[in-house]
Amino acid sequence: MPRLRLTRPALAALALSFATPAVLAQDTPDGRWHGGLSLAGAFASGNSSSRTLAANADASAATADDKISLYGVANYGRNKVGGVTSTTANLLRLGGRYDFNLGPQWFSFGAAEGETNKAGGVRDRYNLTGGVGYHLVKNDTHSWDVFGGLGYTATHFTDGNTANGVQVLLGEESSHKLSETTTLKQRFVYYPDGGELGDRATFDAGLATTISGGWTLNVGLASRYADRVPVGTKKTDNLLTVGFGYKF
Repeated sequence: MPRLRLTRPALAALALSFATPAVLAQDTPDGRWHGGLSLAGAFASGNSSSRTLAANADASAATADDKISLYGVANYGRNKVGGVTSTTANLLRLGGRYDFNLGPQWFSFGAAEGETNKAGGVRDRYNLTGGVGYHLVKNDTHSWDVFGGLGYTATHFTDGNTANGVQVLLGEESSHKLSETTTLKQRFVYYPDGGELGDRATFDAGLATTISGGWTLNVGLASRYADRVPVGTKKTDNLLTVGFGYKF
């Protein structure tokens, strides 16, 4: 891996949400950390009681040569009806990615991610990926990248089964400054059938609007598809979230 020209403090990015990062980290190439935190929650009591807590953190530091991105997402939900309590969501995902510019248009990347999502049938999953990408569009208002590479995934399901192996990844991502206060970001990644891993795909989209100072209103849409899941678990998860946040 090429040596970084800047010494950067380690930044822990922890969040609670099942969906896409709704707070969008800036890509200003000044070597400083930019990002934010979004929080949302719901609580109910009466004939039934429930509580849901969601948050999301996203941060990146970029220079003219490279970029480090960190993120963390999680979601917790609990429901009680007729004296029976059940956990409806308990996701935790942490990850990071390093991009190094090979030229004006081409870049290489390496990434690592770990997650647990027992409500979705995943006890734990670890993923290491690497590859190359190309900047189709890159200016102060819009950016659009395509990328591809290889990754190794190790998954332990809640039913005791495992799925490990090498898998190709193909994807695209873009960010758009719609106005002085509103930014849109989306990302799609497809993992073709990798033997026991099966097909997987993820789509994330997030909209952040500044409402006052550094405070933002965030809307996120996330979709996850996995071809091979434990019996009784759906292959597709979709979630729309709305929350408030703060960016730095």
